[in-house]
Amino acid sequence: MPAIEKIADGNSCEETTDFARGRVLVVDDEPELAELLAYSLHQQGFATITAADGFNACRMIESERPDLIVLDIMMPDLDGWEVCRLLRSVPDEDVATIPVIMLTALSDLEDRLRGLELGADAYVSKPYSPREVLALVDNLVTRRRREQSQRRELTRVRSRERLSADIQSLLFHELRNQLVVIGGFSGLLSRGGYEKVPAKAHTYLKAIQRSSDYLSLIAEEFHMIGQIENEGISLPMEEVDLHEIVQEVVALFGPLAECRGVNLKLCEDSQVNYVPVQGNRAALKVIISNLVDNAIKFSAIGKEVCLRLLPTQNRLAGVEVSDHGPGISRQEQELVFRKFCRGRTGSEQVKGSGLGLYVVRTLVQAMDGGILLDSEPGRGCCFQVRFAARDA
Repeated sequence: MPAIEKIADGNSCEETTDFARGRVLVVDDEPELAELLAYSLHQQGFATITAADGFNACRMIESERPDLIVLDIMMPDLDGWEVCRLLRSVPDEDVATIPVIMLTALSDLEDRLRGLELGADAYVSKPYSPREVLALVDNLVTRRRREQSQRRELTRVRSRERLSADIQSLLFHELRNQLVVIGGFSGLLSRGGYEKVPAKAHTYLKAIQRSSDYLSLIAEEFHMIGQIENEGISLPMEEVDLHEIVQEVVALFGPLAECRGVNLKLCEDSQVNYVPVQGNRAALKVIISNLVDNAIKFSAIGKEVCLRLLPTQNRLAGVEVSDHGPGISRQEQELVFRKFCRGRTGSEQVKGSGLGLYVVRTLVQAMDGGILLDSEPGRGCCFQVRFAARDA
């Protein structure tokens, strides 16, 4: 028993080599055989852990998650057949598919078939050749890692497909809304009769232009997110004037705020010298637009949404967007940056995709920036985004 415990504790061989080839659990109630096999595996670059009975084996499988199990059949209390059966019934696919090599002194064909029917990947009779076991271990671990890689890729593809479907649905909804605006006002203009009231025609044209600009913004947003998530593409960086972008965003969302009875204002400090930041112009406009759009959505009639350029601090400059909406509890503040999560009190009354803040943080991180949220239920939200500032 002491020899087995020495190997299981990992005090001898696991710390001296990289063991990139994998981790193997050896289960055998004969300490000498377990130690010999563990040593042979160690010499071939495998990390080894051991268990002297079925119950300890089950605990180690759960805690250590080995890449392969070499399992003796004839053990007291819980034999190898039962361990294999329990392993294959685990709901976690990554655990349930761990390869198993069964070792036994039994030579009857029925015993071999029973082991294979319970899900064993290979069956080796004692006395066995260490070279045979090592070859099986190497092949099965290689196969497992290939299958794990394929499962991860399949999961990633399915997740991307679900996200793509959700984004397409969202994009269609936004496109339809803005096309209704464009179609409605262009229809009015096509009927003519506005020569004597050019101001009304000008108002219609401005509404069409705003909707067109908003559609371009949405298209740019989803294009960038797709590039970052699926292709790992870095955003091209340049010096950008945040003050100019903030003014564009205020002009874009001003009519929406007015329509909803919200006062959207740019709070400027004439004493502060603002400097350009390093970023992607389109991404910065998407970030600020999403924060402003979010603030307007959650603001009641008569409330104020304020944009403020932040002075340079620790070589960082940025923008603050604050509102007097319902606020977000501290427990939900991290959650709201996840896909399709909406965490404000009373959010069930506000339509939205749940993608806005996820888009914001994804783009901020893509430009090596930072984002802070200060909020409590009942006192609104204050978002700050900061980026590397140009040296003054």
